[in-house]
Amino acid sequence: MPITPAPLSIIELQIGNPVFKLNNQALLLDSPPVIKNDRTLLPIRAVVEAMGGQVNWNAEERRVDIEYRGKTVTLWIGKNTAKVNGKEVMIDPSNPNVVPEIINGRTMLPLRFVAEALGCEVKWDDATKTITILFPSY
Repeated sequence: MPITPAPLSIIELQIGNPVFKLNNQALLLDSPPVIKNDRTLLPIRAVVEAMGGQVNWNAEERRVDIEYRGKTVTLWIGKNTAKVNGKEVMIDPSNPNVVPEIINGRTMLPLRFVAEALGCEVKWDDATKTITILFPSY
C-alpha cells in the first residue's frame, strides 16, 4: 500500500511587508521581515503560533524559547549559537554575524534557522523577496 504524504500547509512572507499568508489567509506580523547580514530576520511569534507552536520570551535572560511538535529551539539576543532539543548549535556556521536582535523594540530571529530547526522546509525567491515555509498540516 503506498504511503500518502501528509498534506502541507504553506506560509508566505515578503521582505518589508507585515502581512503574511497561512494557506492564503492573510495574517499580520507586528513588524515586517528584514534582511540583515544576508539573512531574513522577523518577529517569529506570529509565524510559530500560526503553525500551532508556542513562543516564550524571558526578558531577564533575553532568551526566546520555541516549542513545536515535540521540538524545542532556544535563542538568545546577540548570541550566534542556539539550542535545538538541548544541543548547542551555530545559528549560521557560514555567517557568524547572524544573531537574534532587537530592532525597533521587536525581537527579530533568523527565519531559516528557526524554521529548519523545527522541521520545516524553507524556500527563497530572490526576484520577489518572498519566503515560503512548508510544514505538515496535521
